[in-house]
Amino acid sequence: MIYLDARALVKFIRREEHTEALRAWRLALPDGIDLVSSALAELEISRTLVRAGTDHQRVPYLARQALRGIYLADLTTAVLARATSYRVPKLGSLDALHLATADPFRAELTEFVTYNRELLAAATQIGLPASAPS
Repeated sequence: MIYLDARALVKFIRREEHTEALRAWRLALPDGIDLVSSALAELEISRTLVRAGTDHQRVPYLARQALRGIYLADLTTAVLARATSYRVPKLGSLDALHLATADPFRAELTEFVTYNRELLAAATQIGLPASAPS
């Protein structure tokens, strides 16, 4: 199982640094690998597109494209509680929610993909197999 945060997922619909590497990485994954993210990712992707000036009528379609093939885990009270428990000083609220969503999958998780340096460091610090395909 592989967890992808919103910053990684948005690269599937917008050309950014490392977009081609991430797309190639995904194409090379073996069949049957489960991809997961937080339900929060849809909001983050949508807001990123709106802030970038994307036509608001296209935002829902593009967000769904970015999330195609991704299982979205619910934001539960347990996830919120877990997110408050991390003692990583530079970890923002949304990033803590991504970690808290991925954490229960720890035993099955083979990779936690993010292009956010602070989140990458925090994931590594709590023992998740973090990476940023490049």
